[in-house]
Amino acid sequence: MMTKCVICGIRFLAIAGALVCAMLMTAHMAKAQTTTATADKMVVSGLNDQGEVNLTVNKSTIVATGRPQKRVSVAEPSIVDVNGISPTRILLTAKKPGSTQIIIWDEQDRSQTIDVTVSADIAGLRSQLAKFNGSQIEATTAEDAVVLRGRASNLEASEQAVALAAGYGKRVANFIEIAGGQQVQLQVRVAEISKSAVRQLGVNFAYNDGVSIGGSNVGGIAPFGFRDIGSAGDLALGVPLTPSSNVTLFGKGQIGNTAFAVFISALRDNNLLRILAEPNLVAMSGQEASFLAGGEFPIPVPQSGSGNDTTITIAYREFGVKLNFTPIVLGSGKIRLRVAPEVSDLDFTTAVRFGGFVVPGLTQRKVTTTVELNDGQTLAIAGLLNQSVTVDRNVTPLLGDIPVIGALFRSIRYQRKETELVIFVTPKVVAPMSPGQVPPLPGEVWRHPNDLQLYGGADMGGPVAGSRTVVAPRYMGEYGFVAADASAAKAAPATQPSN
Repeated sequence: MMTKCVICGIRFLAIAGALVCAMLMTAHMAKAQTTTATADKMVVSGLNDQGEVNLTVNKSTIVATGRPQKRVSVAEPSIVDVNGISPTRILLTAKKPGSTQIIIWDEQDRSQTIDVTVSADIAGLRSQLAKFNGSQIEATTAEDAVVLRGRASNLEASEQAVALAAGYGKRVANFIEIAGGQQVQLQVRVAEISKSAVRQLGVNFAYNDGVSIGGSNVGGIAPFGFRDIGSAGDLALGVPLTPSSNVTLFGKGQIGNTAFAVFISALRDNNLLRILAEPNLVAMSGQEASFLAGGEFPIPVPQSGSGNDTTITIAYREFGVKLNFTPIVLGSGKIRLRVAPEVSDLDFTTAVRFGGFVVPGLTQRKVTTTVELNDGQTLAIAGLLNQSVTVDRNVTPLLGDIPVIGALFRSIRYQRKETELVIFVTPKVVAPMSPGQVPPLPGEVWRHPNDLQLYGGADMGGPVAGSRTVVAPRYMGEYGFVAADASAAKAAPATQPSN
């Protein structure tokens, strides 16, 4: 009986001890949970639903704590300024766009971390964007960047919105769409006339009478010498059998004991060069387009290799009619053009010989400019009027100044050159053609001759018999894609060629 009582007592003490431990652990956990909950609720106002602070530049807010704070620390003081205005109130002032954190400690060294985001103040920007007629552009911020979204009526409105937003942030992210694609056709006319006139007169002569020799070789029209071919050849003159291209008249003869030779360069040369280039190009508003009708010519480029070795590589340079332009359709109905036409030709008169290669020079006429025109207007953007006179006069002193016979002792070359150049540009907003407006292609309606027609009748072919020539619709300004008279185009439908 005694033993049972002892065992029961031991069990009672064990159960009691376990209950006490459980109660102590529960109290400790409850205290810890209370402390954590209290620490989480240190800031009682001034935060958004996510527990963060959002500010705009030069704006302030107050963060209130439930317990007096001991100290406050900010990770990046250049973004936000922190001032404690009371034991439970903290003033936050935004200084520049960015993100940072502040940490608040209470008197028991419990802390809470708060994320702070500062964005640019774009209220003024939004007010300005709302005044854009026909455009719906929204502005938001992303740290130090301004984000633009929406639709602009034209490219000019989009560029103006970006320019305004640049003053509100370090970067501008432009996601604006341009309403309605606009195609612009540019017609460029490059007209050049170059005229040159050359007048030339020179006389070279020589004589040999067996006793004396003499002559005049002013200007070096046809250099010649004297040669002795024996006692009977003392009168022979060394006249070249093939005179140079400068000689227009020449002859030799003998009068008595005097042999003579005369070379005359008398030339009147007139040259006329006419260049008319009309490149046409279509591009979207705001997009650059380029055009080249010409070719490329090789240029040898020496490259130093290992040691003293030199290798030759080939680089190519373009020539011909070249056009680069960027159209911008403005809201006022005008078209702004950044245009750079160029016409270049190979010039072998300025060629350079290098390592067995002949590299020609280039004669260029080009211009780069920005202009504004109404739809369909034409403007001369460049012009050149150049006149030059060149006179070469070679005279034998004293003898060349004698009247009449002085012409035998002088050579004169007179050259006059005139160049006229003008460049016109004509922009126009265009639209695609409908299927009924497409004119026939060159040679599309064509009859090919058989052998009998070709060899027997010299028939080279032509339009298909019985089919009338399709008159292409007249385009506004004689170019473009929009027919000026749609009814005329419908009245003359395209005729398919017969088999």
